[in-house]
Amino acid sequence: MAPASAIARRPDRTRRERRQPVVRGLVRGLGATAGLVVAACGIFPATGSQIRVQSELMPWANVSGFHTYRWWTPPIVETSGRYTEREAKLDWRVRQAVDQALAARGYVQDPTRPDFIVQYHASLDTDYTPSFQDYVAYRAEGGTKDMGQSFMRYERGTLMLEFTDVATRRVAWRATASTVIEGNAANRIGPAVQQMIDRFPGGTSG
Repeated sequence: MAPASAIARRPDRTRRERRQPVVRGLVRGLGATAGLVVAACGIFPATGSQIRVQSELMPWANVSGFHTYRWWTPPIVETSGRYTEREAKLDWRVRQAVDQALAARGYVQDPTRPDFIVQYHASLDTDYTPSFQDYVAYRAEGGTKDMGQSFMRYERGTLMLEFTDVATRRVAWRATASTVIEGNAANRIGPAVQQMIDRFPGGTSG
């Protein structure tokens, strides 16, 4: 005969097992309903999906004299540290996108006499959609999961650019871009960088 404690726990476990299919079915139902509403609103993942961009020009900064720049660190493949292939590709894509965007604004790389220093930081975090409004924003940024899946988790990538004034040694400008990461994340780097550089008040547009 099984111990009394084991017997006493069986009804609770059975009720839990009976509830699980109902909960899963409810989540699937909510996901399907939300998908219909989102589709009706015309919100579909697209190549031109939204990217959240914020920028800030520091009150003490004077960027009108900025003409040349250099990177804070050399490319990751030129360092002695350990890195993955994914990190090397990300580093290359970010630098290429920034160099192209700055060149289009009239800036020139000068490793010996730069006016400002460029550095970046990239991160990948887990995010959620606890409300329907969050889910609509997630879909607008290119998310493809249904509401139940995105409620559990999805990946969000954030890229930060920072320009430091060499003369004052203080940060002059900073920008961040954040977006949903699904599929080929490399396709989002170029547009994210361009949207950030577009907000930089210095330079001349060609």
